[in-house]
Amino acid sequence: MIEIREYWRILRARWYLPVILTVLTVVLTWLTAQTPPPSFVASTRFTISVSADRPLSGVDPALTGAQASEYIRDDFVEVIRSDLFADDVNAVLNDPQLKIGKNNIAGAVEKQRRIMSLTITWHDAAQAQRIADAAVQALRLNNTKYFAQMGAQGATVTILDKPTVAAVTPGLRERLDLFIRAALAFSAGIVLIFILDYADDSVRDARELAKMGLSVMGEIPDKKG
Repeated sequence: MIEIREYWRILRARWYLPVILTVLTVVLTWLTAQTPPPSFVASTRFTISVSADRPLSGVDPALTGAQASEYIRDDFVEVIRSDLFADDVNAVLNDPQLKIGKNNIAGAVEKQRRIMSLTITWHDAAQAQRIADAAVQALRLNNTKYFAQMGAQGATVTILDKPTVAAVTPGLRERLDLFIRAALAFSAGIVLIFILDYADDSVRDARELAKMGLSVMGEIPDKKG
């Protein structure tokens, strides 16, 4: 109980420090915060397959069409993320004012279903739709280039879903940013209180003199009554 009272005395003596730090942090964060630009994601799903009874020239004859399709899907994720595919999409767009890079394109494979997905991240919803449509067209037009190992016929690309656009919502970290900063500032203020108290070598009451081995003859109270 004595230690709790001592902690309370220390905190009460400089309670304003964490309050000031917290208020300053909130105000500065509010003044310097910038609204992030809008972001949209256009996505579509498709499959890549090779006919089961098709001869695969230049490939292990023991490799079945299903196995070949699986290997192609795994490798094609990297094709989607490449400069080659971004250039092909830009060629389909044929718009000097609208150019995308490979960082705007992502691909993934749903391992359980072996279905591929392609996503386009862009700052304008209408343009994101145009880019996604161009990406789908690029997949169809450049089939044999992407699947050269499959010969002149390439592989079969089947679009499962038309490209759809959705707004990207802020993540949990962005939504809680102000509260996290305020909590850190308040905690830093509490730590600062104990550091200042530890560095303060002044005598505050008779107990501290007794700890130093000095006899206390009397004490003048700091309050009247």
